[in-house]
Amino acid sequence: MTRAALDAGAPLGLYEILEPAGEPELIHRETREGEAILDLGCGTGRITHALAALGRRVVAVDMDPAMLEHVHGAETVLARIEELDLGRLFGGVLLMSNLVNNPDDERRHALLLACRRHVSASGVVLVQRLHPESGLDPTPTERELGGVIIRTSDVRREGPFLYVTIDYDGGARGSWSVRLEGARVLSDDDVLAELGTARLRFLRWLDPERRWFAAAPA
Repeated sequence: MTRAALDAGAPLGLYEILEPAGEPELIHRETREGEAILDLGCGTGRITHALAALGRRVVAVDMDPAMLEHVHGAETVLARIEELDLGRLFGGVLLMSNLVNNPDDERRHALLLACRRHVSASGVVLVQRLHPESGLDPTPTERELGGVIIRTSDVRREGPFLYVTIDYDGGARGSWSVRLEGARVLSDDDVLAELGTARLRFLRWLDPERRWFAAAPA
C-alpha cells in the first residue's frame, strides 16, 4: 500500500453493506478490456471488487486507511485524490459517488486535474454527477438498494447548491444519516466548462438520466 497525506474518514459500515447498482457493468463496457482502471475514492472497494471479479486490473485510491483495509484483489494507494501523481497512465479513470459535485471550485478543479494526469491518450475518464435537477422538487423520496432503504428529507436548492439529508436503513446491519451541505449541482454547460479547464473533452452521456458521462484528454 502506498501512503500519503490523509483526511478524516467516512461511514465505513455503510460502504460495507451498499451493493453495486449497475456501475461495474457500465465501467466494464466503456473501458477497453485489458486496460488498467484507476478507482479514485474507492471506499471499501464496492466497485473495485466487482471490477476485479470481471477480470479487470484495478488500482484503488482512498484517503481513509480504514476503508482500504477492506479492499482486496487490487493495488491500493492511500492518498488524497487531488494530490495523487502515480506517474502511470490508465485506460479508465473513475470519479464516482458525485465527487465532481464538490462545492469548492478549486478542489473540484483539482479532482478533474488528477483524472487528467492519469488517463492515457486513448483512455476515458468516467464521471458520476448529481442529476442537474436534484433538489428542485423538495418532496422526500424513498428507494431500496440491496436491502438498504434510502430516504431523502429536508431537501432544498439555493441556486446551484443542494442541501439534503440522506438516511440509510440497513435494518439489523445498521443505520446512517448523511447531510449534504451545499453540493454543487452541475448543469450540462457546467460539465463542459469544468472539463475544458482541466484539459479534458466531453465524449458522451452514458445513461438516460445523464448522471454518468465519459471524457477524454483534450
